[in-house]
Amino acid sequence: MDATQWQERIASELADLGQQEFVVVGEPEPAAPEPTGFLARLRAKASAPAPFRWGQVLCVDEILYAEFTGTQHIGGTWPASAERHEALRAAGWLTPEETDPIAPAPSQPHYWRTVPQSEAELVARLLVEAFGILGADFATLTLRRDR
Repeated sequence: MDATQWQERIASELADLGQQEFVVVGEPEPAAPEPTGFLARLRAKASAPAPFRWGQVLCVDEILYAEFTGTQHIGGTWPASAERHEALRAAGWLTPEETDPIAPAPSQPHYWRTVPQSEAELVARLLVEAFGILGADFATLTLRRDR
């Protein structure tokens, strides 16, 4: 799917979310290389997983709570230039230090946004733009819906 198709699919899923349902869109988690040798296996257990790009949206009382991969500029794990951070901000994402009249910021270092469920298309656009800004390959994205 291309960006337009993803935006349409995400908007449709978000508009249809029920209470406490959520959608996760993202890249497959990178597979860790197989460690060899005793010391390599010990180091592999202690190392952090490789970062990947993802977004998630939870629906509570017809409010959508959206989060997107945090870049290193806000304490997250995804490496990105200052220009890409500013592009995410210009697209409409909030940083953890910012406030929103609808809900408090997440406790994790992620970009975030809360909007009424009636504005599902806005959240879909934010997610698709964010994946594009951070250089994701739309052909590799997956969507999972759950409770």
